[in-house]
Amino acid sequence: MTQAEILARRDELRADIEKHEAALAALRAEEARLLDGCQHTYADGRRAAAGGRIAVCCVCGRVLKHREEKLWG
Repeated sequence: MTQAEILARRDELRADIEKHEAALAALRAEEARLLDGCQHTYADGRRAAAGGRIAVCCVCGRVLKHREEKLWG
C-alpha cells in the first residue's frame, strides 16, 4: 500500500467511525427516553428502588428522581 492509499483508507475509516458514533448516541438517547418513565414495582406493589438519598431501580439500574421534599418553612 502506498502512503496515499493508507491516508485515503484512514479517512474512510474515520467517516465510518463518525457514523457509528452518531448511531450509538441516538440509541443511547432512545434508551434514556425509554427508561425516563421507570415504573418498576415488586409483586406486592412497592416501588423497586433501593438506596437512601439516591434511589436506584433494582430492575433497570436507573437512578430515580425523587420528589422534592420541603423540610422547613
